[in-house]
Amino acid sequence: MKILRSKLARLYRLRERTFNILESKEVEVDFDKISEEINDLVLKIRDLKVKISKTNVNTIVSVEGREVTILELILTIADLRSELSRYAFLQPLGPVYLRGHAVEYIAQRKQDEIAEKIAELEAQKANVDKILQSNNWKTELLH
Repeated sequence: MKILRSKLARLYRLRERTFNILESKEVEVDFDKISEEINDLVLKIRDLKVKISKTNVNTIVSVEGREVTILELILTIADLRSELSRYAFLQPLGPVYLRGHAVEYIAQRKQDEIAEKIAELEAQKANVDKILQSNNWKTELLH
């Protein structure tokens, strides 16, 4: 997939760079030809994405005694990443001045508790990621 996307990006750049030509020069890269190559590649990528989606929805793996689809593992990793990114914003506020008076905000959890939770989430994510990767290598794409 990455190889196809890289090739597509190169073709888009080539088409953009060669779109305008000097009127006295011959066309080096034909616009229609490169556009056709781009369209063919887009169709190949779409077909591969559909195959990957079908595979992810229909492939069931066992995780800690539970049967889950590969899609669910992918969504779990996304949820854990999201949760981890939100924990980065939990910082103690400290004193703030309201109407000329200092008001102290107190964090509901200590920073070491937050650090523990982050470590726990990172470990969960790494574990699920490892399970996903090992199953991806063993799984054949569905047609």
